[in-house]
Amino acid sequence: MLMIGFRILILSILFATSALSSAQLLDVSRGEEQVFLPADYSESVAHPLLILLHGYGTDTDTAEEIWGFIDSVDAFGYVYATPSGSLDESGSFFWNSNTACCNLYNSSIDDVSYLYEFIEELKSSYNIDANRIYVVGDSNGGFMALELAYRFPELLAAAVSSAGASHAEERSAPKAGVHVLQIQGTDDTSILYGGGFIQDKPYPGAEATALQWAAYNNCAIDGVFAENRDLDPEIPGAETEVTVFAQGCREDASVELWSIQAGGHGLGRPVPESSKLQLLDWLFAKSKSGWPAAYSGVIPPSGLSLGINNIGVFNQRDGIIYSCFALFNNGEITVIDGISRFDVGFLIADAEAGTIALAKYRPFNPDSSLNRNSELPDCSGAFDLNTGIYTDFVQAGNAVYDLRFRLLSSESASFELLSAEVIDY
Repeated sequence: MLMIGFRILILSILFATSALSSAQLLDVSRGEEQVFLPADYSESVAHPLLILLHGYGTDTDTAEEIWGFIDSVDAFGYVYATPSGSLDESGSFFWNSNTACCNLYNSSIDDVSYLYEFIEELKSSYNIDANRIYVVGDSNGGFMALELAYRFPELLAAAVSSAGASHAEERSAPKAGVHVLQIQGTDDTSILYGGGFIQDKPYPGAEATALQWAAYNNCAIDGVFAENRDLDPEIPGAETEVTVFAQGCREDASVELWSIQAGGHGLGRPVPESSKLQLLDWLFAKSKSGWPAAYSGVIPPSGLSLGINNIGVFNQRDGIIYSCFALFNNGEITVIDGISRFDVGFLIADAEAGTIALAKYRPFNPDSSLNRNSELPDCSGAFDLNTGIYTDFVQAGNAVYDLRFRLLSSESASFELLSAEVIDY
């Protein structure tokens, strides 16, 4: 029965029921922006975040009609947001991305900082997995996506430029790695595959953009032809050549170039369903390797009477239990290197045997972040160095478990499950 309970702990969130995704408006510094939540959105689950950046002269509704990402919100379980650029003097929506595109009237607006603040507001308002934040940009939005990745590489797991480009001027490398995908039709007449000019300001071509980001990511610049994809159903066969830069890259980084032979502007108007799904599969295979939140754990369901405001949580996508524990020695609080509480991440080593292994740790809540109730979070776990017993409360899907483990090996930091009790509420 114990092992059955442990397998339920690991697998329970796979069987959540679904309804229709819900749309909300988030009030930010420029006004209200659209946010879409999956039907099974839960504050106890860290969700990926997908941002769509529209093209020049296109509003957010039209951009969604082109891409149709809302149709996949429930299937992929992501939070989806469609922020808007500003109107220029011609009445066209635009993003002030870089010197090339598409600030045609010399606006001083700082869209990069706005998008950073927008994403931070989303992280404050919803349970967003900080390891899985993605941005997809279309044309002018593609320029913007790569500029955001350059300026705030620690923020994004991956950035996609569809019919956009990077910057032409020489810059130093960003301070962290990002997974970058450049998509371009070789016959694009709006943003040229080989590069060009917008109002006498140069922009690099698709291959130059990929090479630039390969250099930024410390990848070997000899890209490897990987495969052909079928992204344009109107062109016979698998017309898209995929070149991958993944050798020797810095942490959390890679580059791909999808060259649509004889293709036009981006992935199409509208984007074919099969192409959108290929793009989403590419995105959600990428993640940062850090911590998914400022501190481990989530606010427990209101029906529980645990006397604490924060418990551990199982992250299905990482396969990791994120929690925290206080250190004890014979029942007395103790410290290691002056620290008594630690954020911990446990991998499921063997679900059949009921064993977990410590994958990462750090001081608990190192930045003293507050939870969504503006409270300092508690630490739900306890580990006694003398007895080797680790106890904790962990949320998995809609269930909360009272868990008890025993240290198996101090060298491998592995633990064996002793008991798992579902807490009713």
